[in-house]
Amino acid sequence: MFKNYFKTTWRNIIRHKVYTTINIFGLALGICACIVIYLITSYEFSFDKFHPAGNRIYRIVGDIQESRGEKNFLNSPIPDVAGFQSQIPGFEAKTGLYAYGANVSIAEGNKALKKFGGRIEGTYVTSSVITWPEYFDVFAYQWLQGNKDVLSKPFAVVLTEKRAQQYFGNIPLQNMIGRTVIYDDSLQVNVAGIVKDWTGNTDFGYTDFISISTATHSFLKNDIPTDNWSSLQPHRSMAFVKLDNGVSSTQINDRLASYIKKNVKLHKAGSSLSMRLQPLNDVHFTTDFHRGDDGDNFRKPYLPSLYALMGVALFILIIAIVNFINLSTAQSVQRSREIGVRKVMGGSRKNIMFQFLTETFTVTLFAVLLSLLLVTPVLHLFKDFIPAGITFHLFNSLTLIFLLIVTLLTTLLAGFYPARVLSSYLPVLSLKGITSQTGKDKISLRKALIVFQFTISLIFIIAAIIIGKQINFMSKADKGFNTDAIITIYNWDDHAGKLKVFAEDIKHIPGIEKVLLQGNAPMGFAQSIDNYTYKGKEELNLQVSAHMGNENYLTFYGMKLIAGRNMLHSDSLAELVINETLARA
Repeated sequence: MFKNYFKTTWRNIIRHKVYTTINIFGLALGICACIVIYLITSYEFSFDKFHPAGNRIYRIVGDIQESRGEKNFLNSPIPDVAGFQSQIPGFEAKTGLYAYGANVSIAEGNKALKKFGGRIEGTYVTSSVITWPEYFDVFAYQWLQGNKDVLSKPFAVVLTEKRAQQYFGNIPLQNMIGRTVIYDDSLQVNVAGIVKDWTGNTDFGYTDFISISTATHSFLKNDIPTDNWSSLQPHRSMAFVKLDNGVSSTQINDRLASYIKKNVKLHKAGSSLSMRLQPLNDVHFTTDFHRGDDGDNFRKPYLPSLYALMGVALFILIIAIVNFINLSTAQSVQRSREIGVRKVMGGSRKNIMFQFLTETFTVTLFAVLLSLLLVTPVLHLFKDFIPAGITFHLFNSLTLIFLLIVTLLTTLLAGFYPARVLSSYLPVLSLKGITSQTGKDKISLRKALIVFQFTISLIFIIAAIIIGKQINFMSKADKGFNTDAIITIYNWDDHAGKLKVFAEDIKHIPGIEKVLLQGNAPMGFAQSIDNYTYKGKEELNLQVSAHMGNENYLTFYGMKLIAGRNMLHSDSLAELVINETLARA
């Protein structure tokens, strides 16, 4: 019987090639979009889900509420609350870390130094951190050489296996112990241990773990003057705890609030401080994060956008299914005689429905196979908008389960209504080619689906036009300054003054017209918001986006000076140029 169903299905597919091709391509595009969105969302939700006891690991974060209403996010404890980690019960393990994005040098005999960057490739995350031995109590690693106690001594570093092999090549791991790694051209530490790399997606993919006592015994003591949490700074560090079994985050949050109320006195009147535990899985989606400002520098997807993407995937699939249903029911005239003959020959409505569901399943299967061929090109086409770590592996168990669910769901949704409608035709009318049915429900549903399809098409066309105009406005609108052929190089930690030397050197490169040293560019993610007070007839307090530069700033960006004069070249004059909006204010 099943063989007959598939034989009849294949004959109908061959007989209606154009109709089948349209259905297959329509479903394939919808399913391909669903697969791509599934890959994106499953990737984002997979971060740091592999840690043993991960549900007990938390980051200490908080907020400072200013008296004027401004709230500042803190991604680690401030020095004022240092000590709570030993005075509040409920922690199985606790640790802090300092981000240390220094470049690395490796010496090999008389050969030139091998140089390595201080960031994890493709990210803003520092590859090295300065931390306590307890870091490995909070975050579990497999030790290949040494143990956590090696970080109790100064000038010691623990490396991940891949990082160690980058530094020293494919020599036995035990031969790497004792080798020297140079950070920031002058901090020499010795390899004391090697751990196996994590294989899961993580925001904490650090590769170099330098002992905290190294900082207090070297020139770093000016930045990290103590070996306890009193030197933690929200812009450069983080603190983590693993709770005891049976202790909840609510209990710890209450204890933190009591501790702060009892021990912390803020310098600014009217300000308030709150600290709380942030679940490890939430770190990836911290909405308060601002790149380059809050210290962790992780790439942050916007959680509501991911949920919206899931809705879009379902919506796209529904559109494809509605298109399939409309095409199937539109073919009812061509299939009516076939249905009449089947019923006259003794075919039951149940068998006819199963026949049409078989056809739908076959078409859906072809659509899924075609969509699988489209996934990789689509990922490549939109690579600038998709996280770099996303890849498509067909034989991944979760991917196969997802494809199976999509195939069955699409078959049932796309095939049930056409099968029900077509199998309901009366034999006498069907043999005459008459497909009209009594019953307002069937007619109204079919009409509703057609109206729905055309309405959505119009909405998409209108939306595309509006979005196109918005993009055109953003790319061509007058911003008040020139952005053409300008490259901005960020280096916030230029304590040695190397940036000035670099600026002078690149002036002489052919093709470079101007070079400017500045605080921040006129537009970008890094902005400095300051409080300004205007003392005229009455005092006026304003929050101003301030930019630092010299007399070349305006001419470099082609800004139009409409009143007064530009700043003068001087090391002592305090001068300010303001825009029209601030002038009116």
